[in-house]
Amino acid sequence: RLKQMMAEAQDKNSVEYQRMTWEGLKKSINGLVNKVTKTNMTTIIKELLSHNMVRARGLYARSVMKAQLASPAFSPVYAALTAVINTKLPENGET
Repeated sequence: RLKQMMAEAQDKNSVEYQRMTWEGLKKSINGLVNKVTKTNMTTIIKELLSHNMVRARGLYARSVMKAQLASPAFSPVYAALTAVINTKLPENGET
């Protein structure tokens, strides 16, 4: 549904289009963070870095916190994921 609405949007500077892209980015990051494990971490990192992580740093932080709250056993996995993201994009960890 979201992809259909984005295809119909003509003006890429409109508020509606920006909101749709933000929601798509949010869903993508949440999905990637929720499915990360020790075995697929490299794949997830590559997919996360293909997104605009500078723009989505707040989404990423919120997603990791929610995922860690839901499953504390995966805390080391989320810590390793965040460490790699901070290594690749240090400005994300500063603010």
